[in-house]
Amino acid sequence: LQAKVASVYESPGFFLGLDPIPGALEAMREMIHMQDTEVFICTSPLRKYEHCIVEKYKWVEKHLGPEFVERIILTRDKTVVSADLLFDDKDTIRGAELNPSWEHVLFTCCHNRHVQLQAPRRRLLSWADDWKAILESKRRQ
Repeated sequence: LQAKVASVYESPGFFLGLDPIPGALEAMREMIHMQDTEVFICTSPLRKYEHCIVEKYKWVEKHLGPEFVERIILTRDKTVVSADLLFDDKDTIRGAELNPSWEHVLFTCCHNRHVQLQAPRRRLLSWADDWKAILESKRRQ
C-alpha cells in the first residue's frame, strides 16, 4: 500500500494539480501587505524529488504569482529556518535545531485532526479561522 501511495505523489503532475486550500491564497496576499510582516513559503521536497521541486515552484507562480516564487524556502529541515511562526500541517517537526526560533502552529488537515495539542501549542482550524489574531499575539510577545 505504501508503494502505491508513493507512486501517486511521486508522479508527474501531482503537486501542480493540487487545489489551493480554501482561504489560503487570500490570507497569503493579505499577509504580504501587512506592516512589519515578512511572509515566506517554507516547504520540504520529497526524497524522490524528480517532479516535486519544479512543480512546487510552478504551483506557487500559478496561484500566487512570481513575487511569491522569490519567497520560497525549500529545505528538508525546517528547524534551521529563522522565523516567528510556522503554519504547518505536520504535527511534529524535527531536525538539527532542537529549539527552533519559530512557534509551530498546527494547520488542521484530515491527517492531524485527531492530534491533541498540549498548551501552549496552537492550532489553526482553517484559513477562515482567525489567523490574524495569531499574528497579533506573536507581535505582542
